[in-house]
Amino acid sequence: MKTSEQPLLAGVSLRPFADPEALAGELAEQVASRLRESIRERGDALLVVSGGRTPAGFLQALSGLLLPWEQVTIVPSDERWVAVDSDQRNSRMIRQHLLQESAASARLMELVEDGDETPGQSARQASERLAGLHWPADVVVLGMGEDGHTASLFPDAPELSAAMAADAPPVVAITPDSQSTVRLTLSARTLSGALMTVLLLRGDGKRAALDEAIAEPFAIGPMPVRYFFHQPLSIFWSP
Repeated sequence: MKTSEQPLLAGVSLRPFADPEALAGELAEQVASRLRESIRERGDALLVVSGGRTPAGFLQALSGLLLPWEQVTIVPSDERWVAVDSDQRNSRMIRQHLLQESAASARLMELVEDGDETPGQSARQASERLAGLHWPADVVVLGMGEDGHTASLFPDAPELSAAMAADAPPVVAITPDSQSTVRLTLSARTLSGALMTVLLLRGDGKRAALDEAIAEPFAIGPMPVRYFFHQPLSIFWSP
């Protein structure tokens, strides 16, 4: 059961839920509604989703909802530069939790493909593939780390400024010191401006990080998630 919506900043609201299951069901219904509307208006829809464990319940709930999935394209917000069959791949998690049931007919765009020889090549080729899609996305569902990163926009990455620049390409290779693998991430520009943007959080640590981020919304560099506080944003949180 959800509690009342709480405004945090202009255009930014928090929707706390009592448990992850209630959150997953409500968010899945809202995302499906937005995708259906885009399909009715344009004939297709573009959904960007984050990786990690937090979105799993939401993705499973979404996979069971009826809509013309063959008209939906799904893009990971970021990806580890690892082997295609690695269980660290965000796209593998998306396949396991979302591309099931009626959603199996959706199209998943990989950021890293078999045969890519370097992260830079992956980023260039993924940028070319994504350039042919309809941007901004219809729905973007992001996560956040306790360090304030979102997608793979890590505060300690040397490439962060380039990934957040107004003229950044769709996909950027990024090498945060805190991470064991190179990452591919959609740039801040590419993630911006969706018809529906959601920040999906779980746990007290994430809630504390959110409070820290909200307290200084214009200091973007130390907590890159703050970039998305300056556009309409719905934050879904549960313990």
